[in-house]
Amino acid sequence: MALLLVVNLHGPINSPAPTRKALDELKVIRRFSASVVPDDPVTMGMLKLCKNYLAWAPVEAEFLASLLKKRGMVSMTKGLDAPSLKKLGYKTHEDLAKKMVKEQIRLSALEGMRPFFRLAPPKGGFRKSMRRQYSERGILGNNPKLEEIVKRMI
Repeated sequence: MALLLVVNLHGPINSPAPTRKALDELKVIRRFSASVVPDDPVTMGMLKLCKNYLAWAPVEAEFLASLLKKRGMVSMTKGLDAPSLKKLGYKTHEDLAKKMVKEQIRLSALEGMRPFFRLAPPKGGFRKSMRRQYSERGILGNNPKLEEIVKRMI
């Protein structure tokens, strides 16, 4: 199984209770927050429930390593630096990313790690509609070009 990068693009305002609960379980309750989740049937059900709020795509180890390096957090103010990695038992961000992709280790399973990434709005803005699905020329839902958008959000 692979890992999926999930990004909340709308936030929980005026969303139904089941959708808010699914956003909370996916660890993307706030707008422009991202999380890495396993690609399994339960997660896909939650993603389809929240398809009007989220964008998701498979994530590779190299991109996950850059995301961990730039936006990984140990606390609200401290980033994921070399001493924090050593404390978790990893040498580099790449080692942690490869282990996450291979063995399905979740960020929430790592003691002291924040289970989500806080992102900024994309530089240059969204080039497509934020209200439509990817199949309808938007950016929501299963979006294979999500990595380009997130690179501008880091």
